[in-house]
Amino acid sequence: MVKYLEIYQTIRTRIADGAYKCNDKLPDGKSFAREFECSELTIKKALDILVKEGFVVRKRGVGSFVKRPLSKDGTKNLYGTKYKAESEGWNLNTHIVNYSVEPATAFLAEKLNCEDSDMLYHVIRARYIDDEPIAIEDIYMPIDIVTGLSKKHIENSIYEYITQVLQLKIHSSMIEVTITDAEENDAKHLGLSKEDKIVNVEQVAYLDNGDIFEYSNVKHVCEKYRLSTSFVRM
Repeated sequence: MVKYLEIYQTIRTRIADGAYKCNDKLPDGKSFAREFECSELTIKKALDILVKEGFVVRKRGVGSFVKRPLSKDGTKNLYGTKYKAESEGWNLNTHIVNYSVEPATAFLAEKLNCEDSDMLYHVIRARYIDDEPIAIEDIYMPIDIVTGLSKKHIENSIYEYITQVLQLKIHSSMIEVTITDAEENDAKHLGLSKEDKIVNVEQVAYLDNGDIFEYSNVKHVCEKYRLSTSFVRM
């Protein structure tokens, strides 16, 4: 991993775990540079990301401070549905609707930054909490990045397989949330009628090296969907 990203993730984790609390002053650049055995410029790059994300604020002539506690709800998306379910004490079940390998269309190639006809995993799976349907996931992943993905991993946790087995580091994602009408397949798996509304979350997800490893659309039951995020004016 690039050094400044590693430092960024370490400091971000400390904020999440409460080692650095809201309004705490962070160590200065020289102190961090000694700890991480790097240059102060590398520390600045790491802190710049935290400032952009809204977790740290710089006060001219004073130093850098933790702006607010990091909401763990806002990061659960990057750990997967299984992680979120377990953290909430929910019983999660998965039904695989589709598991195939398909060539990328022009649309998917643009989303995944790959070539037309590159091979992709195409996974559709319905997720249930205590036997109640909550979402149906439509997922595409390049087979040359997420290698060896099997039905066993899909039934369990794809993100867990990526991070623990493949030892890849999930870094960030971009999402777009819209309210749409349930299509026939969505209604079937979510126990809805075609007249019902659903929450559609379109996501492009990145590894720490910049590779895009996932493009997905996840349809959620409106009453059971909650989004936690933050906004920063730059």
